[in-house]
Amino acid sequence: IPEFGTSFTIKLVEDTKPTSFAELVKISGLSHGTDVWLGNAQELIKNNIVPFKEVIGCRDDIMVYLMYKGMKPIKAFKIMEFVRKGRASKPKDKEQWLEYEQDLKEAGIEDWYIDSCRKIKYMFPKAHAAAYVTSAFRIAYYKVHYPAWFYASWFATKATDFDIETMIK
Repeated sequence: IPEFGTSFTIKLVEDTKPTSFAELVKISGLSHGTDVWLGNAQELIKNNIVPFKEVIGCRDDIMVYLMYKGMKPIKAFKIMEFVRKGRASKPKDKEQWLEYEQDLKEAGIEDWYIDSCRKIKYMFPKAHAAAYVTSAFRIAYYKVHYPAWFYASWFATKATDFDIETMIK
C-alpha cells in the first residue's frame, strides 16, 4: 500500500502501533519530515518521555498545541513557520530562535517539546498527510475487498517494474 509500504514506514507503524486515522496521519507526517522521527520523536517515545499521541508529527500540530497552551495565534503561527522550515536548527537564525524559545518557556511549554522543535529540519503539512492516508485507505479497501481488480490494476500500471521472465519461472 503506498504511504505505508516502505521498510521505513512499516517499522514506524510497528514501533507506534497506531489505532486511529489521526495516528496514521501523524505517521505520514513523521515519515515525510526531516529529523522529525529519527533522532527526535522516536527517541522521545523509546525513552518513555511522552507517548506517541503527544509527539510532533505535522507542522500544524505545533500551531494548534501552542494555541491550546494559551499562546496568541499569530505568535503560534510564526513559531510553527520558523520550526517547519528548520530554522530553529540553523546557526544564522539562533538569535530569533532564542527569542521564540523564551516565548515558549513563558507559555509553559515543556523542555522536551522545545528540544524537539529545535531538531526539526522540515515538516510536512497535515492536510497533505491526510490526503496521502485517505488515498492509502482507498487502495487498501480495494486490495482487501476486490483483490482481482486491485492486482489487475497494479500489474497493469507496474508492469515495467517486474521481470516477467523470472515471474513465469
